[in-house]
Amino acid sequence: MYRLCTLLILFLLLGPGPAGAADVRVITENNPPLNFAGTGGPSGLATDLFLLMAGRAGLKVARKDIQVWPRARGYREIQEKSDVILYAMARTAAREKLFRWIGPIMPLHTSLFALKSRGIVIKDPVKGAWEYRYGTIRSSASEQELIRLGVPPHRLESVHDRTLNIRKLLLGHIDIMVANEPATFYSIRRMDLNPDDFEPVYRLMSSNLYYAASRDLDPALVLRLQSALDGLKADGTAARIIESYR
Repeated sequence: MYRLCTLLILFLLLGPGPAGAADVRVITENNPPLNFAGTGGPSGLATDLFLLMAGRAGLKVARKDIQVWPRARGYREIQEKSDVILYAMARTAAREKLFRWIGPIMPLHTSLFALKSRGIVIKDPVKGAWEYRYGTIRSSASEQELIRLGVPPHRLESVHDRTLNIRKLLLGHIDIMVANEPATFYSIRRMDLNPDDFEPVYRLMSSNLYYAASRDLDPALVLRLQSALDGLKADGTAARIIESYR
């Protein structure tokens, strides 16, 4: 009995050990420079920051443990399962109660882009959707925002990859590409295209990027991750990582 009591006291004092990759599934998408599949495994500023944050929080996740999935698949998984962290995600009013949030990582601005040569002017994104063909990223915050504003889903041409929308824009298959600004210009440069040929014609939304966690994920783990991220911001590490991807 004495030995049993001693073991119980030790367990209560020490608490559970660090969580490992088997306890949490980490999912991201191809959305450079935030997160993308690199030659050595998932990369990007949000990935590099997550790995440092996880290490400080005692979450044993290696780069190879992070899964790169299409956005719609990851978004569906985090809503259906209790052990998922998905990033990077815009924190919006529509999503607020669906997940636990760790962040913010950085601000995010999302715009409607057109070829500068077209001279397109958008004053109302809903009215514009009846005149122009919009290309969106499936299950993205910007696509959800357009639908919330009143754009019928059938007026949106939804794909899973931003570079595909850039090609469709160049070929005239769509008139407007809806995407976040830093990732769009990053992708344009990576495709050896001239950023000056593209222009944002309407700013759709501004938000902050976060790491999203399943609603049922251990709240103590979420709190440790948040504390670790706050520490990385306080000592300047987060800013250096973000700057390295500009």
